[in-house]
Amino acid sequence: MSILGRKIPVKVVAALVVAMVVGALLPVMTQAPAREITLVVRDMAFFLDGDFQQPNPVIRVQAGERVRIVVRNDERGMTHDFAVPAAGASMDPLAWKEQGEVTFEVPATPGTYEYVCRPHHLMMKGTLKVD
Repeated sequence: MSILGRKIPVKVVAALVVAMVVGALLPVMTQAPAREITLVVRDMAFFLDGDFQQPNPVIRVQAGERVRIVVRNDERGMTHDFAVPAAGASMDPLAWKEQGEVTFEVPATPGTYEYVCRPHHLMMKGTLKVD
């Protein structure tokens, strides 16, 4: 094979291509799986799946952790979404009985960050506690 007028063995070109592909995929292949947290929407609030006593609960996460938030809308006649503005994470609106998800990396700085339903942010908001 000739590149810029120089003869390069095909094996060398193939090895370079393989190295580039592996190098590009390595960060994705070595990432830890995201921790999954399921929230259910009802009565104009978020609830942890299985715990309908505490509306808009504090969600505790670790700085830099990958989190997958799954949201199920059990509120008939209402459209809801989920967003963590500080992490640039949001999902599309969900109609009744729909489910959606968003995966994001938790901010690296410990503190408290808000999560919201953007259309109903005055009532449907909670805290993401980053340790």
